[in-house]
Parts: sequence; structure tokens; C-alpha cells
Amino acid sequence: MNYPNLPNSVLEITEQPEVKEITNELLKQLQNALHSNALFTDQIQLSLKGIVRILEVLLSLDFFKNANEIDSSLRNSIEWLNNTGESLKIKMKEYEGFFNDFNTSMKANEQEVTNTLNANTENIKSEVKKLENQLIEATTRLLTSYQIFLNSARESATTQINTNKTESLEAITEAKNQSLSKH
Repeated sequence: MNYPNLPNSVLEITEQPEVKEITNELLKQLQNALHSNALFTDQIQLSLKGIVRILEVLLSLDFFKNANEIDSSLRNSIEWLNNTGESLKIKMKEYEGFFNDFNTSMKANEQEVTNTLNANTENIKSEVKKLENQLIEATTRLLTSYQIFLNSARESATTQINTNKTESLEAITEAKNQSLSKH
């Protein structure tokens, strides 16, 4: 029987681009202070430093520069996702083709199996018919032999009866003649 080969399951995906984190050392310090239950004044002081830093960044338009970097990073990620999606679509088409071929081969194999089973059924029927004919022939020979045996036994019995009858009649006649001659 014929089956198609599975397609290669390896996806051709390039390395995922690195996405830059938009974090600041100041934000990390603030977060650490909040989590470590630092003094309230330390937390306020760090928060105020953070606000000042944010204002500095906004005023220097550094924010917009970072926005361009973020945009570039996002574009790279989107492009990577598109490429990966295309690779996945291609692989899915390969598998779709495989399953179509597999289904086609299974239908062909089904027909082959059906044909083989039908041929075997015909062979079995033929062999059964041969055995039936052999049984009929053997039975006929046996019955013929038995009939010959019965006919032979009947002829032998008839011959024996006739012989006995003749001998009996001769013995009766002789006994009768002897009986008459004595009188």
C-alpha cells in the first residue's frame, strides 16, 4: 500500500527581534522602595525625582526620540510576526497537501484492499466448490462401491440359497425315493 511522506515539521522562523524595555533606573529605585517598605519620605523623594526626570525628558524631546525607537522596535516585531505567520501558512499548506494526498492514497488503498478481499472471497468460493465436488465424487464412489458390494452379496446369497434349495430338494427326493423303496 502507498502512503505519502509527512512534510518536514520545522518552521523557518528567524530569530525574534529584541524589544527594548522602556524603563529608567529611577523607576526601578522607586519600585524597590515601594516593595521594601522604605520610609515614606524616601518614597516621596523618589517619586518627586521621577516627576522631575519625566519633565526633563519631555522638555528635551528625548521622549519623542524614544518613541521613534519604540516605533522602530514595534515595526521590527510586526515584520517578524508577519514573516513568521507567512512561514506558518506555508507549513499549514504543506500539511494540507499531505492530508489531501493521504486521503487520496487511503481511498486508493481502500479500493486495493476491497479488490484483494473480493479476489480472496472468489478464491475461497472456488475452493469450497472444489471441495464440494470432491465430496460428491467420493460419496458417489463410496455409494457405487457399496452398491457393488450389496449386489455381490445378494448374488452370493441368491446362489447360496439356490444351492441350498437344490440340495434340499435333492435330499428330499432321495429320502422320498428311499422311503418308497423300503415299502
